[in-house]
Amino acid sequence: MRRRFNPVTLLLLLVLTAPGAAWRVFPLVSYSTSSGVLLGGVLTHNAVPPFRPFAFTSMAYYYTGGSLYAGPELLVPAGNALLGLRVDWSVDREKKLYGWGNGGDPDSFATADIEVQEITASCACSPAGGLALRGGLLARHSVVYDRSADDLWGSYPSSRFGSTWSAGPWLDAVWSPPALPWASIAAGGEVQAADGGGGAELDLALSAAVPLGSSTEPAARIRAVRHFDSASTAFPFLPSLGGDRGLRGYADGRFGGDWTILANLEIRQRLATLRLDDDYAMTFGIVLFGDAGQAADSLAGSRWDRFHLDGGLGARIGIPGGGILRADFALSPDGLGIQMGLGQLF
Repeated sequence: MRRRFNPVTLLLLLVLTAPGAAWRVFPLVSYSTSSGVLLGGVLTHNAVPPFRPFAFTSMAYYYTGGSLYAGPELLVPAGNALLGLRVDWSVDREKKLYGWGNGGDPDSFATADIEVQEITASCACSPAGGLALRGGLLARHSVVYDRSADDLWGSYPSSRFGSTWSAGPWLDAVWSPPALPWASIAAGGEVQAADGGGGAELDLALSAAVPLGSSTEPAARIRAVRHFDSASTAFPFLPSLGGDRGLRGYADGRFGGDWTILANLEIRQRLATLRLDDDYAMTFGIVLFGDAGQAADSLAGSRWDRFHLDGGLGARIGIPGGGILRADFALSPDGLGIQMGLGQLF
């Protein structure tokens, strides 16, 4: 349910807005050696809480290589709750797939075109101090086509490549102990039902971000994800670990397994603040980080010597309204990984 930019090597951000305007536009221009030039933007309205009478955000982009994405989201306050409706539509052209497992060769991959649509209805509330709940219904459709002729396809537990619909409930909970407001425990899960299967997933994460002064913040996270019934899961939603899941020095979907374990460490440093008007400002900062992760078919198969490591340097641009543009450059045994997206990684 979280979207990310595909790896890019250049990002230009312009802010087109009038002081005090509720609608704001952030055009995006970038370049990828694998996908071409990215053209797109982010449109926001009332992006600052309390989001009244409603908030709207939409990101869309197109790569000259053919990949594209669109994702509008509407938020409406309702008493002490926040109702949301989000639509995500993506087409990945010639997406690289490295096979199932915790190893493999980064130079050996299959390719396919993958199209995904998701509709998410959500309700968010805070029933107690330090506890935030968010849940709702998620419907998905996917199709995989133009697959290359490679033996790697046989390594995956699912062969559901055709047009597949599934739907089901999901729930996320985040708790920050009152005595430790800089730490949080997050747990979530989803169940997808479809003709012939669907799959389910549980997610648990422990994270902490401790401010040191006004501009420096060390942060850490440990996350474990358990996927169930991979054989019945539509192929694009099989569990994986790579740059798109927080192992930033590796390709998207580089490793696959029903269990994925990930650890991230960051030192965040804010460098400068540019004030646009009385209510909005942009911030600029850097992040020094390291990641460790692995995939396994069972918890017993997770071992210390199976972790894949990376490390690097990132940039952060704080968008007016509270959003963050993220760009990370990581080195690993596979080479240089470049990941961009919206929001902090954790």
